[in-house]
Amino acid sequence: MPKNLRLAMLSCAGCTLMLLVTCGLACNVFSAAQPYILAGNGFTNTQTSLITTIRSAAYLLGTLAVGRYYRRIGYRAGCALSAVLVSVSFVIFAVAKSLAAYYFAGAVAGIGYAFGSMVPASILMRRWFRSHCGLAIGVCAGYALAAGTGLATVAFSPLFTSIAEKSGVDHAFLWTAVFCLAAAAVVFCLVRDDPHALGLEPFGKEAQESAQTRALHALHPTRLRWAMVQLAVLLVSGIGATGFTHLMTLYMAEGMDAMRAAAAFSLCGLALMAGKFACGALCDRLGSYRSNYLLFGCFILGYVLCTLAPLRSAVLMLASAVFLGFGSSLNTVGISIWAADLSTQERYESVLRQFQAAYGLGGLVMSFLPGAIADLTGSYAPAYALFAALLAFSLFTLQSTYRLARK
Repeated sequence: MPKNLRLAMLSCAGCTLMLLVTCGLACNVFSAAQPYILAGNGFTNTQTSLITTIRSAAYLLGTLAVGRYYRRIGYRAGCALSAVLVSVSFVIFAVAKSLAAYYFAGAVAGIGYAFGSMVPASILMRRWFRSHCGLAIGVCAGYALAAGTGLATVAFSPLFTSIAEKSGVDHAFLWTAVFCLAAAAVVFCLVRDDPHALGLEPFGKEAQESAQTRALHALHPTRLRWAMVQLAVLLVSGIGATGFTHLMTLYMAEGMDAMRAAAAFSLCGLALMAGKFACGALCDRLGSYRSNYLLFGCFILGYVLCTLAPLRSAVLMLASAVFLGFGSSLNTVGISIWAADLSTQERYESVLRQFQAAYGLGGLVMSFLPGAIADLTGSYAPAYALFAALLAFSLFTLQSTYRLARK
């Protein structure tokens, strides 16, 4: 195996493990903890949702500093340190006795997530892989689902729930913190910053741009159109993160017991894993324009099915988990690929950081809505209906930009 391919694959595996911790555990598995925090402390739905709101605010602030952060300490140390920050946040969650302590832990998790998000993973993949970059990003994020966010949701959510049921949620938090710290050490051993610094070339040949990609790169969108694209990214990412985070709470609020809700959430993780692989591969093969319709369709259908949760149908709940999970690939892999489509190679990092800032702002704006709506209406279902409508608007906005390039 060529040395550049071997190191590229190791860096991909390191990014995978980083995303397992910063996205899979800090965000997705935290969904399994929310019902226990809500029930064990007497907080309202809105107060509990504010933990994710504060995490999103910290993430947003972190994205503003992520470029300087990696320029100062490099990608290898930076990726490892992001996992350490998430470990610290879980320790704080374990010992928290007040709402303020939970909010502080959420802020630390948000900073860790910002520094260990898809930004460094996508940039490293574009440094190490020349061909099939969309697939490389998808594989990285797919592992971040299979061995990353997916494995976190599939395996860690039931494990976290089992420990919380037997020993208490504080023990579940502490064991998660230990795993995150061990993962940080492995990430440091696997990730390499840049092939050129090692006297190597990126793996693969420079991919031939399609006519549509050249047209997209040649576009100079007006400020209004670019603002609408950013709004679409904000909505997709905010809705994706918020809907996913509250999914287990939705199931349990409608009468599903904790272990069955965790199993349904694991199924969502399996679908998310498949979606992450499929998103990159579909965009490489079919192009982003056609792939967007398929992926958004699954995403919207998942949210529509969530609105039927009050019917307490196990089949509908499982179907909602599958479609929502598959479509959720858009708010990580999709954003990275849209950034590549809508920018030149030179502007990619800048545009990706803009999109990730929109991602953070979306989480900040959306994260409190399910809890607030549940306090007002007695159900989380209306929030999912609102989210489905906003996703349809995002699809229309994004595709109108792609259609300009097709003319």
